[in-house]
Amino acid sequence: MFMMPPPGVFPPGMFKPKRSAGRVVLTVLVSLLLTGSIILNVYLGAALGISSSLGLSGGQQIIKTTLAEGDKGQKIAVVPVKGVILDGTSAKFDAAMTLVEKDDSIKALVLEIETPGGGVTPSDEMYKRVLRFRQNKPGIPVVVTMGQLATSGGYYVSCAATHVVAQPTTLTGNIGVLMPRYNAAKLAEKYGVEEVTITAPQKGFKNAGSMFAPVKPEETKYLQSLIDEMYGNFKAVVVSGRGTKLQGRIDDVADGKVFTAKQALAAGLVDEIGYADDALRHAAKAAGLGKPMVVRYAPRPPSLLEALGGADAKSGAGGVTVNGVNVNVDAGFIEQLGTPRPMYMWRGQ
Repeated sequence: MFMMPPPGVFPPGMFKPKRSAGRVVLTVLVSLLLTGSIILNVYLGAALGISSSLGLSGGQQIIKTTLAEGDKGQKIAVVPVKGVILDGTSAKFDAAMTLVEKDDSIKALVLEIETPGGGVTPSDEMYKRVLRFRQNKPGIPVVVTMGQLATSGGYYVSCAATHVVAQPTTLTGNIGVLMPRYNAAKLAEKYGVEEVTITAPQKGFKNAGSMFAPVKPEETKYLQSLIDEMYGNFKAVVVSGRGTKLQGRIDDVADGKVFTAKQALAAGLVDEIGYADDALRHAAKAAGLGKPMVVRYAPRPPSLLEALGGADAKSGAGGVTVNGVNVNVDAGFIEQLGTPRPMYMWRGQ
């Protein structure tokens, strides 16, 4: 007679849990990503320790990479501004600029602009940081080399430079302010969802722009007044930075349009059409350099897990479980969807 063994003492392999094909594939994929992340981090660690000098400023890691050998006493620093300008972008930019500022052998600065723009505040902070650099390091030329996109906030930052070079295929300009708003009041009403937010004052503007409340003309007028002021700031930055180089009235170019390199040159928004090498040559000539060393100061790239994770514990991220695997959900991103905020950003990319 066959006797069932007591619970917990089944021979190994006697009963195998069933696994769905999707879960097996997902498990293998996660394992590969973890392995790849470890390898990538080891590589980055070695690169930081052997081939690059690591500077720490404000908690941000900046990697220095030599782009061209030359006279170490005559350096041109290259600082990239790439990707959407977010809240943390200005801090990384400041860290790089601080290291550049501390090196007395740097005689010229080139900013690589490749961005559609982004937040109003970080764009303004980066612009002011360049102006502060010019104030602290008088006589050092600051040249911008534009990539494919140098629009809105990207152009805002460019206005702090002494010379702006756009590539033949660059799109720039887009001078204006954007405040994305999404209203789901009709959808909410259809499914029985009602906005019941309580505010003080009761009939004020504390809840203006809520995506679940019907759009009110007085609230739209109020929000419009906010971005109108920021638009005025943008125009003032362009006028201050470009000065007499501007062709015509500021309102003729500050209408939100994106310009090609030729159009931007004709309007006085840029000084030259060329490439990164042309920007470096101009910087060297303006600084009176012979054969300078060119060094890039760039933020440390995120590890694979950091890139995939989205947010860390400090960001307030939550998590959901999919097939047994925890996936981070950036609470900040969800919050941004429902909160109107001004942007110096081009949405046509």
